[in-house]
Amino acid sequence: MTLHHASNVHIVLPKAALSVIFDECDLFHHDETGGRIVGTYREHGGKLTVEVLGIIEPGRNARRSPVMLFQDGEYQEQAFRKIEEKHPNIEHLGTWHTHHVNGLQTLSGGDITTYTKTVNHHNHNTNFFYALLVVGKHKSKDPLERYSFKHFIFHRGDDQFYEIAPRHVAIVDSPLVWPTAAPVEHAGAIHVSKQAEAAYRRVSHSAPEAVRPQAERVYDRDILAEFYQGVRPYSSPKLGFYWRGPIELLDGSKVEVVLVEDSSGPAPMYSLVFRDAPKPLKDIAELLSKQEFASARVALISAERLCNRFLFEQLGDGRKSEGH
Repeated sequence: MTLHHASNVHIVLPKAALSVIFDECDLFHHDETGGRIVGTYREHGGKLTVEVLGIIEPGRNARRSPVMLFQDGEYQEQAFRKIEEKHPNIEHLGTWHTHHVNGLQTLSGGDITTYTKTVNHHNHNTNFFYALLVVGKHKSKDPLERYSFKHFIFHRGDDQFYEIAPRHVAIVDSPLVWPTAAPVEHAGAIHVSKQAEAAYRRVSHSAPEAVRPQAERVYDRDILAEFYQGVRPYSSPKLGFYWRGPIELLDGSKVEVVLVEDSSGPAPMYSLVFRDAPKPLKDIAELLSKQEFASARVALISAERLCNRFLFEQLGDGRKSEGH
């Protein structure tokens, strides 16, 4: 299928939506991830304007690989109905996912087939389907330039799909209706204390840009205090501000991590290293040491997930060997 360019479609995309998307990308360095895009739209004079108002997470039961993503539809539907209660005009606009992990710079054949079927399905409320695709990861001090992305639109009854040029995409400062401070509850979900969420909202969402790095540190502090109680903040003339402490893994072992903040750019970035990493985790430690993270919490969650995935796979290999 030939790729064409859309000249009559405009996207209004909040910076907050990009932050949600990029934070999710930071958690998965090897596997695809993604989520649903919700918002409103208007058609006038042959032009379509799509306004993004929320990003629904992939969900706890999403399944991933470097070339595949199956989202947790049950969770996403529950989240959408929750949004719809307060915002009856909200629509499911489309979806976003990543290809930077596999190098593909456009939609795959499977993506095109799926989105074409979706936009033509009788249960799909709109005559279009919007797709945002993350295609590259970059080292940048600006959190909103961590990744590059492209935009595509599918129309009902049209065999073609269209790429939307960056000049037709407006990146704006506006709030999101989702994620919210009170996410939909589902089995095994992590719940942030109301005090932590309230403190973050008070300081961050109403604060000027110069104050927001401090708001991020406050949010890091509250999240780490609740879920990583052994990881504590320190300061030294050599390292500056940093976090240090153990994280417990699924086999009961612990690894000591050090998170160093780099505040030389417009927003703090974090590097992570293991202290005396166990031999089986050396490769993961090296991989993580080459990454930059937008927050201490994202760095810790990434380290914990990678280590636990490795341990789980090793456990599975061990059981297979015993079976033989």
